[in-house]
Amino acid sequence: MKRLILTLACSIIASLFCSAALAAQVRVYVEPFSVTGVKDKDDLKSALQLLLASRVSGDQVIAVDKAADADLVVASSYLAFGPVYSLDAAARDKAGKVVARAFEQGEDMNQLIPTVSKLGKKLGDEIAKLSIPESAKPAVVAIPAPKPSSPEIVRKEAAPKAVEPEFIKPQEIERNSATAWTSQRLTGSLVGIAPGKTLPDGQREIFVVNDHVLRLYLLNGTLKMVSEVSFKSHEKLLGVDTADLDNDGNPEAYVTIMDRETLQSQVWISKGGKLQQVADRLPYYFRAIETGGTKKIYLQQIGADSDFYGDVAELAKVGDRYEMKNPIKLPRFGFLYNFNIFTDTKGEKYTLVFSEDGYLIVYDVNGEELWRSSDKFGGSETYFKREDLQKIRITGDQFRWQFLEQRIIVTKDGEIIVPKNTGTFVIGNNRSFNKHSIYCFTWNGTSLEEKWHTREAPQYLSDFFYDDARKELVLLQVVKKDGMIKEGSSVIAVKKVE
Repeated sequence: MKRLILTLACSIIASLFCSAALAAQVRVYVEPFSVTGVKDKDDLKSALQLLLASRVSGDQVIAVDKAADADLVVASSYLAFGPVYSLDAAARDKAGKVVARAFEQGEDMNQLIPTVSKLGKKLGDEIAKLSIPESAKPAVVAIPAPKPSSPEIVRKEAAPKAVEPEFIKPQEIERNSATAWTSQRLTGSLVGIAPGKTLPDGQREIFVVNDHVLRLYLLNGTLKMVSEVSFKSHEKLLGVDTADLDNDGNPEAYVTIMDRETLQSQVWISKGGKLQQVADRLPYYFRAIETGGTKKIYLQQIGADSDFYGDVAELAKVGDRYEMKNPIKLPRFGFLYNFNIFTDTKGEKYTLVFSEDGYLIVYDVNGEELWRSSDKFGGSETYFKREDLQKIRITGDQFRWQFLEQRIIVTKDGEIIVPKNTGTFVIGNNRSFNKHSIYCFTWNGTSLEEKWHTREAPQYLSDFFYDDARKELVLLQVVKKDGMIKEGSSVIAVKKVE
């Protein structure tokens, strides 16, 4: 805390002296936004306020944190109706007269931050044209720099920053750094990845999907696309999962597809390097869940009024047909896309679930909560929407949004692997993750203990899987998100867990 205060104080002092040096600089105070048409208004007000304050600042304009210290006060508003939103900002002088104004409009929440940046630049350019009399400016008071409370702080600040290893482990087991490989850029903001079979020459098949495309790649030091299938515009692919349910050595790819507001999922296989469909119009969500080295495909159905209806159950392949079997009861927050089951050293089973807010919760077989994390994990931008006119007066949106949570993986050794996406703007349905890490935990009988985590990477992690035989994480990272005109791009990264 002392170190943080010292840093902030130095920043304030530097900005004050810079302000004194630039006599023509205009001081502005950005008020919290007026927000209409969305949930979580309070969080959005302050988030937009901070964003605009940082974007409006420039050589001739500086944002201050008090209206009393400002030459101009900026009042801004955010108005949303469905996916369309409008941003308006007006700068007033001390007499209350509007002296500069700017506005921007957008239709894609993933582009909200760039839209705020445009708004800030426009407003900043207008303000920079103004001439504020020096007599009207508040006096600049030099504040003496605080002295460090102990020599230790100085040494820490002066010490060179060590290069952080790929996997962060306790000191007693930090032996070797992990190796990593990254593919070339792939077209589109890809949303799902799953492993196929390994060929005799050592190449691995990799299935990936985006909203409307299923692709098959070969991975072996390089990444090569060998087959692709496109889907109709009203068919949204939510993910791909693989398992060899018929035990023929060739895993099937189970593709979850939302056709408008109904499930019309499909099953594909790789045959002769080509994608071949073997089943369609299946009314199920799919997710491959591997517990202790055994991979199964689990499913859940959709209801007229509920997005996830009935119990989660295993998918069984009987000849050319697919059937449900062995339904399981999940704890309070559990559904197909947010759980896994692990076993401790005594053979006791536990269910691990992501809560609605992203916290990890461990339940016993009776559904009693045993432990809850203090930090949030998971975080996904993959979603589908269904019309919900009953809630439009509350939410301002005619659709109900359902996000599909990240995977929870349990290895053969009983280790638990979960991802953690973070972002600069994550409020309600408006999600924009841009950093991620992977964490590994073990159960000590009372809580989950961290074993390692990867260094934070500057991309959104849309999906991943763990290759237990190779001890490798295979990550699907979005490096550029889809825009209104241009397609985004993604990469596949492989990290060795040593």
